[in-house]
Amino acid sequence: MSKRVALLPKPIPSNEVNVGQLLVHPLHPEIDGFFSETKAADVDELNDYFIQLRYKDLFSVDTEGRFAQNFGAKFDLGQVYRKPNLLSVTVEQMVQRVSKHPYASFATVCEDPEAQAWIAELAKEEKACYIVLGITEFKNAVFKRAVLQDGGVSNRLKEQPIEKGAKVPRSVRRDSTLGLGTEAHLSGVFGMDVRRIKARVSRVQEPHTIEDLKWNWIYYDLPGSPGLQLMIGLGESLKAEELRLMLDLSEEESKTNLEVISSLSMDALHAAASPMLRPSSPALRGRSPSPNPATMRL
Repeated sequence: MSKRVALLPKPIPSNEVNVGQLLVHPLHPEIDGFFSETKAADVDELNDYFIQLRYKDLFSVDTEGRFAQNFGAKFDLGQVYRKPNLLSVTVEQMVQRVSKHPYASFATVCEDPEAQAWIAELAKEEKACYIVLGITEFKNAVFKRAVLQDGGVSNRLKEQPIEKGAKVPRSVRRDSTLGLGTEAHLSGVFGMDVRRIKARVSRVQEPHTIEDLKWNWIYYDLPGSPGLQLMIGLGESLKAEELRLMLDLSEEESKTNLEVISSLSMDALHAAASPMLRPSSPALRGRSPSPNPATMRL
């Protein structure tokens, strides 16, 4: 992965995020966002593309089951020696799209009046806003448990199936009802260059604060409000650690519990539809079977 692209704590569906997209939460693009259709081609021209077949990497997972760090196929033994939770990943195709000129891409998106209106609304409500300026997408990725051989003397890895119930992201668990187990082929966005956007409505003469010096600003007149302007600032790329802390683990566990309940419900439906169960079957009547008439006492 590019150094600018941070590893996500969990994968995101590929169809939910794109370079140039505005988001209210980097890990949940489904909540709310804005993608400028009118500026999509201009943003795309500023992107750099990189494709690699049979890409390999080594991920560490934290104690809560979130992707924490990636080390690459040719990893430094000293970096992973004391990492107890490692996963190897083999990817059929890795596709990376990264903006060559992040500020230019940001400014291009902001030129869209609809984007300005969307950002201004968030600014009035004092809500967070982010922009995606790079994506690393895996196609048909296979995850396995990785353990250093020879007690960590060499870089050789022993790979084996991920144990059931392991502390790993929900999508790669063997017991996931999504069917994304050890040998399943998982596709999605695994890394992003995502940056904070700071916006506020101010008077044209209003000076910047010292805090504002950390941001790259762009200014627009506010329609219907003479003397007021919309200030939009671009921040630095979020690091993997920051993204990891933004993942709501309680919500992830709730989703897992819902999957389990759904799985049990489906099992019950399949059992009810089984040809082994007839309408007169005790299992469908909710009571125990009657004794064999031949052995009943009168």
